[in-house]
Amino acid sequence: MRVLLLCLVVAAPAHAGPPKPFCGEKKECRQMADCDEAQFYYSQCGEARLDRDGDGVPCEELCRFK
Repeated sequence: MRVLLLCLVVAAPAHAGPPKPFCGEKKECRQMADCDEAQFYYSQCGEARLDRDGDGVPCEELCRFK
């Protein structure tokens, strides 16, 4: 048992870095905190509805100055 525990401790990374974003339940621009989050949902989660005018920029009210 001690050998197994030691192997698990040694095999685990010391610092895994910041958590990676994931596709959640958000579907509308009003649910997004900022432009970066809107862009993530648009490009990585397939939420095409975030780009209402089809210009490639999601949630214009959040991303208009970016």
